[in-house]
Amino acid sequence: MRTKEEVHDIIHDLNEEAHHQAWDTWEESDRLMESDNEDDWDRAEEVKEDASIEQASYFREMLEQHPGLLEEAMHYAEQDESFAMDWEAWYQPWLDEDDK
Repeated sequence: MRTKEEVHDIIHDLNEEAHHQAWDTWEESDRLMESDNEDDWDRAEEVKEDASIEQASYFREMLEQHPGLLEEAMHYAEQDESFAMDWEAWYQPWLDEDDK
């Protein structure tokens, strides 16, 4: 089993790559937030949520390329609150509930 630090480093890097892959959607949200139109601000929040889900999807896809990493990350998330905060933000476990 990898150490907590090793797992965190790997998932951090995966999240950075996932963010890069979802960059265009994040940029769209930022562009809408800079608008003078209040309707665009509401739309920006929707796009931001879409970007977050898109990023989590990329993160999950890349996570599958590392055997055992999901289980190790979940293990450390149960034991360390700081680790859990990052894990939940990046993996977004509530997305699993949407699949049911």
